[in-house]
Amino acid sequence: MDNQELPASVRSLHIHRHPQNNHRYFCYTRVSPRAFDLCVTNIVDVWSTAFSQQKLEEHKVMHGMKNSEEYHTRTKEAFHKDAVSLTVLDNTMILKLSQDVLGLAFDLYKLPVAEAKVELRSVVFHLVDHVHHLEKQVTAMEEADTSSPGKRMPFAHRLFQAVDFDSKMKSNDPGSSPVARKRLVGESLINPGRKR
Repeated sequence: MDNQELPASVRSLHIHRHPQNNHRYFCYTRVSPRAFDLCVTNIVDVWSTAFSQQKLEEHKVMHGMKNSEEYHTRTKEAFHKDAVSLTVLDNTMILKLSQDVLGLAFDLYKLPVAEAKVELRSVVFHLVDHVHHLEKQVTAMEEADTSSPGKRMPFAHRLFQAVDFDSKMKSNDPGSSPVARKRLVGESLINPGRKR
């Protein structure tokens, strides 16, 4: 497989903690218009569905799937809900989407060491590129905010401050509320609490 194609197709990501032995597994999908693969790694070994076009078509028919994107959507949803179960065997693994109405299950096979190294290298560099891209976005947002007059505080701090202010606005405690209290009839504007 061409290494230039893999990073663009790495899609849904999930960390699964196995309930029996507490081991963690990194699950992810690789999707293109005509292909879908599900991979799981413990960062030493890699298991993959390694679907050929024919096997993928057979799996689609067996589970009533329309296309690769539908696999991606269902897998992504299960990953977000942590609705995944793994059965680890010697050289194979069974991954089930436990809350899926179609009962999607995948047989994954352990990749040979050389293929596993290439796969892990591709995924790690994809993740690093993604993190760098996100860092650049955050930096650009902070720089745009600090370039405005009167806005020298970093974006993230202002965001948390705004949330704190909103919570005080909704508070019923009169001492913490920044909202002006209601003036009584006949009360002085210059000396609050005194009659005119």
